[in-house]
Amino acid sequence: MRGLTLPIALGLAIGYFAGLYSITHEYHFSPFLLVSTGLISLCTLIIYGLDKRAARREHQRTPENTLHLLALFGGWPGALVARPLFRHKTRKQPFVGLFWGTTVVSLLMLGGLLFSSPLAPARDWLDEKALQWPLVIQQHLNTVKR
Repeated sequence: MRGLTLPIALGLAIGYFAGLYSITHEYHFSPFLLVSTGLISLCTLIIYGLDKRAARREHQRTPENTLHLLALFGGWPGALVARPLFRHKTRKQPFVGLFWGTTVVSLLMLGGLLFSSPLAPARDWLDEKALQWPLVIQQHLNTVKR
């Protein structure tokens, strides 16, 4: 068997989001982080599916660099699930190695933000801004109602 099976990939992705929630739930920016990571993962999964479809139809493909950038910026759980789901990009060795590399770098960047002492001011700033989000949303909704 080559690569991850779909159930294992789903388990890893779900485990990642559960772990991310567990680590960040006390921060006010946690909902934003979870939603944005979930959205970029969903977009990445969709783009992998569209790329697979384009490959089958011999249409223009999504550049591999784009797929790697999506994984790097937090979309790797979606890519992890998409690869066995669509049976896409599972064997091409340079791609697979770069995928795992971007996944590790993405996790290191997030870990740095969440655990690094020098980045504590950034976490505090995010938390402070997150406290203002309900007020900003309410003001926006009030403006829309008028």
